Amino acid sequence: MRGYRMRRAGLACASVALLGLGTACSDNSGLGHSLIAGPADNVTELTVDSGLPDMSYYNGIFATVTVCVPDTSDCQSIDHVLVDTGSAGLRLLGSALTLSLPSVTDDNGVALAECTQFISAFLWGSLRSADLRISGEQVNHLAIQVIDGPVNTSTPVEGPPYAVPNDCTGYNAGTADDLQANGILGISNFVQDCGQHCTESPGLTSSNPGLYYACSSARTGDCQVAAVPLAQQLANPVALFSQDNNGTIIELPAVPPAGAPSMVGSLVFGIGTRDNNAVSQETVLQLDSRGTFKTQYPVDARPNLAFVDSGSNGLYFLSSALTAIPTCVGLLSAFYCPAFTLNLTAKNQDAKGLVSVNVKFSIANAISLLSGRGNFVFDDLGGPSTAPSSGGIGMSMAYFDWGLPFFFGRSVFTAIEGKSTPAGTGPFVAF
Repeated sequence: MRGYRMRRAGLACASVALLGLGTACSDNSGLGHSLIAGPADNVTELTVDSGLPDMSYYNGIFATVTVCVPDTSDCQSIDHVLVDTGSAGLRLLGSALTLSLPSVTDDNGVALAECTQFISAFLWGSLRSADLRISGEQVNHLAIQVIDGPVNTSTPVEGPPYAVPNDCTGYNAGTADDLQANGILGISNFVQDCGQHCTESPGLTSSNPGLYYACSSARTGDCQVAAVPLAQQLANPVALFSQDNNGTIIELPAVPPAGAPSMVGSLVFGIGTRDNNAVSQETVLQLDSRGTFKTQYPVDARPNLAFVDSGSNGLYFLSSALTAIPTCVGLLSAFYCPAFTLNLTAKNQDAKGLVSVNVKFSIANAISLLSGRGNFVFDDLGGPSTAPSSGGIGMSMAYFDWGLPFFFGRSVFTAIEGKSTPAGTGPFVAF
């Protein structure tokens, strides 16, 4: 899932690129890093399955997190939290929480909330403070978003949940039926989900995008756009670990040709901090200030903006008019439906055009894939990219979203901005 913040800069796949001479790399997925990492205190298990009970989530990748009331042993483990390299911060459904977590407030003691904008939807909810544990890693007093469902505002109250502000637009995905997960664990290339822009006071000349709100009550209109310091914004929890805090690796096995009912992989914390997270022969792509690189499809076509996003369940790129791949009809119109499986090649380039790598991928008929055979894991599910229905994305329809199918059979590295790794300072993506 892609939020307001995109991504920024990285490094290259060979030293010659650092000299500005350029280089070309082949698709070296699976080289230099062995799938899948064994148990360790910087590794947590990932599951790709159908999501929450009675759901049909195709290509959803999930982890279990433990949250606690700060500085206590009052804790709760929550499963089926979507692992998302396209956003930053931990977001949990209020309906999945049994804990009473304290509110995060501004300097005046007014509770803070956030309208999180994704490409196709938004999430609304209050900011709370929690201690987070995942594997052997921990962050204390982490600001998280508790996603609120529908709010009855007929009787104003002081505490959450708060009414959705009128300027929080798009499709509200704040229920279990819509999200099909208990929350989102955002582990993108960014430290905060908004950054310096959200620290500015709102106004006509401000660059504040209006994600954060100060809420005096649950009454409609009582949540107003606010400036929020970096320390109070939702943050990528990995960046706050005491160690293994420079990035992550998602490791997933390859998918059988017909798909699979489920799959188990690993989320490894840290890049080059231990023996189990070394980076060596992977291609490293620099990112621009939006967190994007470039993809050419076909390989000699004009490059388009691209990003790697584990929270997207398919490979979403261009349009049917540009690709000549027909889309499905009816409820599956968001996917491509070619007459037979297409084996395609695209060229990925770092943001500066110094490094390129050809990537092979396939697109199958989504109706045939999702025809009820009990499989929920596919490496050839894809569709056209769509224009954002919520604000702040800053992208046209002609982009490449390398979603979860890109991760199968690879180790995909996500380096965090400003953090040092053996492959250079983040942010970058590597595979």
